[in-house]
Amino acid sequence: MNHTSGLSNRVCFVAAPLTARTGVYKSSRELVAEARAQGLDWSLVLGVSARASGKAPADDPSWIQETTVEPSGLGGVARLAAELQASPVVANSDVVVSLLPQTDMALARTNLDWVAYLRGLPWPAAGESSLARRTVWRMLERHALGRASDVWATTELLRSQANLRRQVRLVPAGLQAVARQWDGSGDRNKIVWAARYDTDKNPELFLEAMRGLPLRGVMYGSGPLEDDLRAAAPDNVEVAGWTDAASLWDGALAYVGTSHREAFGRSAVEASMAGIPVVLADTFGSASLLVKDPELSRRLVLPTGQSAPWSQALMSLSNDASFRRRVSDHVVENGSALTVERSVQAAAAALGDR
Repeated sequence: MNHTSGLSNRVCFVAAPLTARTGVYKSSRELVAEARAQGLDWSLVLGVSARASGKAPADDPSWIQETTVEPSGLGGVARLAAELQASPVVANSDVVVSLLPQTDMALARTNLDWVAYLRGLPWPAAGESSLARRTVWRMLERHALGRASDVWATTELLRSQANLRRQVRLVPAGLQAVARQWDGSGDRNKIVWAARYDTDKNPELFLEAMRGLPLRGVMYGSGPLEDDLRAAAPDNVEVAGWTDAASLWDGALAYVGTSHREAFGRSAVEASMAGIPVVLADTFGSASLLVKDPELSRRLVLPTGQSAPWSQALMSLSNDASFRRRVSDHVVENGSALTVERSVQAAAAALGDR
C-alpha cells in the first residue's frame, strides 16, 4: 500500500451499505461537515439501501455523494469494491476511512490506502445470527481489518470487545452539541427509550422495567419488532415510532438505554447534553464517559439480566428531586465533552500520526 506521511490532505469517509438514515448516516454527515468547517478537505460517500426510509437532503453539498447500495452478501462486497475503486472522489483521496464492516471487506479487496473506523462491534453477537454466519463474518472481517493501514475504535469498551491482534487507536465519537433543556427541577414522569426496534437493543427489558410503575414510557424508533412490542407493551408504555430530534426530550424525566451491546450510544449522549438523566446498560460504550461518579454508576449503569434494578433507578429519579438534579448536572458536564469538534480533532491527529 502507498501510505501517506503526516496528515493527509484529502480524506474520504465511506459507509456502505446502510439500511437506515440514522446512526452512522447522521454521525458521518456531522463529522465530515465539522471537518470542512475546520478547513479540512474531507468528503463522504454514502451507499444507502433503497428500502431505507427518508431520502437524501435536496441541498446536499458536493462533498457528499449518496448512492444506492444494497446489502447482498459476498457478491455485494465484490461489487462495492469495484464501485469504490471506480469512484473519482474515492480514488483521488489520499486515504479512505471506512465506517462499516462491509466497507472494510470491500476496501480490503482494493489497492487503496484505508483506515477502518469501528463504530460498533464489526460482527454479529451471539443471538443475532446463526453460529455459522457469525463465524464466517468474523473470519472475513478480521482478515479485512488485518489489511487496513490503521484501525480506530470509538470507545475503550469497543476496543476491548473487538480484541484484535493489532494496535487499535482510540478515536472517540462525538456529536453536534445539544443545548441543555432541563436542570432536574420540577416533576416529570416521561421515560424515553429511543433506538431501533430490534433484538440487540433489548427493548423487552424496558417494557418489564416500566410495567406497574406510576410513570409513562415512550419508545421512539422503528424496526422488525415494532408489532411485537405494541402487543406486549403495558398500558403505561407507548410504542410511538420515530419523532423529530427537536422534540425528543420534551418533558423527559430520564433516558433509558437497554441495549445488549452499544459501542457508543448517540441518544444517551444527546440526552446527557440536554440535562436528561440516563439509566444505561453496562454494555453501553458511552456509559463510563457519561456517568463517572462511582456511586452514580452503581445506581444508574446496570446489567441487563434483571428488570428490578432498572425500575428502582427510575423511581429514585422520580421521587428524589435532589438526586435527579445531581444526575442532571453530572451528565451535562460529561456529555458536553463528547462533541463532534473534538472527534474531528482526534481523527485528524490519528491521520497525522500514521
